[in-house]
Amino acid sequence: MARSGTAIGTVIRWDDDAGVGLVEAPGLPEGCRVDASVVRHSTGAGGLRPGQVVEVTWRDTPDDDGGGVRAVAVRPREDLQTGIGG
Repeated sequence: MARSGTAIGTVIRWDDDAGVGLVEAPGLPEGCRVDASVVRHSTGAGGLRPGQVVEVTWRDTPDDDGGGVRAVAVRPREDLQTGIGG
């Protein structure tokens, strides 16, 4: 059975050219892979940036090609941005 949930995390890596990245958050079993197609900005569009705080809805995908934890929705949390990259 696949696990899923929602967590507040931090963007660790983001590749604008490929439109993919990695988010880490407490409670996630591992780093969460993110595709640009699941990023939901409140205004406009665009990718993410390292250090940015996001809310990630994730799903553990053990049966998918490559497996692991993948984001099904990511929303930048501008109200929680702090420090460098925030």
